[in-house]
Amino acid sequence: MLPREKRLSKSKDIKNILKNGKRVSMNGMSLYVLEGRGRIGFITTRGFKNAVCRNRARRRVRGAFESEKISLDNYDLLFVIRPEVSDLDFSEIQETVRGLISDVKNR
Repeated sequence: MLPREKRLSKSKDIKNILKNGKRVSMNGMSLYVLEGRGRIGFITTRGFKNAVCRNRARRRVRGAFESEKISLDNYDLLFVIRPEVSDLDFSEIQETVRGLISDVKNR
């Protein structure tokens, strides 16, 4: 689990990243990146069937990110997760997270 100081949790911070951040999308996920303090957030859209599916998708993406041991200390990252992620298995989610992060690093 991420330490509290590494989590994006305030609504104004999330809105700021959505408005001003650069976006990269792949396989039902978008990654917004903005210069900041190295915080990370995971949010889901409203299209999920119910809370169980929404929370499961968020946990799986968070687990894939944490398993990669990636650190971008000068950037705030916000993963926006869509319902298509529910159909992916964990290895596909890991590949998608890797792809999004590599796109960010190459820019």
